[in-house]
Amino acid sequence: MSFVSVLGRKDFLCVMSDGLLIGENKETLQEDYQRFINIGNQAFIAFAGSQGPCEELSVQMLPYFDVKTDFSVINNALADFFNSDDLNERGVKVMLAFGGINLEGNLEFFTMDSATSQSVRYLPEGEDIKFCFLRGGDSLADLNIKEKMVELLQTTGANTPTECISAQKLLNDFIADHDAEVNKKTSRMVIKK
Repeated sequence: MSFVSVLGRKDFLCVMSDGLLIGENKETLQEDYQRFINIGNQAFIAFAGSQGPCEELSVQMLPYFDVKTDFSVINNALADFFNSDDLNERGVKVMLAFGGINLEGNLEFFTMDSATSQSVRYLPEGEDIKFCFLRGGDSLADLNIKEKMVELLQTTGANTPTECISAQKLLNDFIADHDAEVNKKTSRMVIKK
């Protein structure tokens, strides 16, 4: 279905998505589909899952992002939406990641998944490297993606956006080699503090 990775350090945040868009009949609709929205190089919304609902929800979220955004308020509103509107009953899968530079001037990001209605907050501090993945499909269940990401970061380094993007690209290619619904054409963005 799709694969998105988000990686954050205290000074920068990197987002990468594969580009394969597949229709309901498993036909390829697009090979360079971007699964994130860059909001003024200060914030982002990334998504995976059911294309229409993901795009619609992302566009509806845009007005809530401002020069200074309180991402926890957006997260709370999304949690209420995900809990009240049962997307699973409609057969819709929506996975979101969003964040950027918060009110305090720090980088943070959140993830939300319609399957669990759970939210996770990531706040990289010090030498921390925080990362998350949005992925559709079940064919990736046997792969230890987190462990692979750590291995790749040890190879490429993780001190600069370029090094982190390199690791994300290698991870995307690894996933594409194991999942026919993920391709090796990627889109990427970087937010710097």
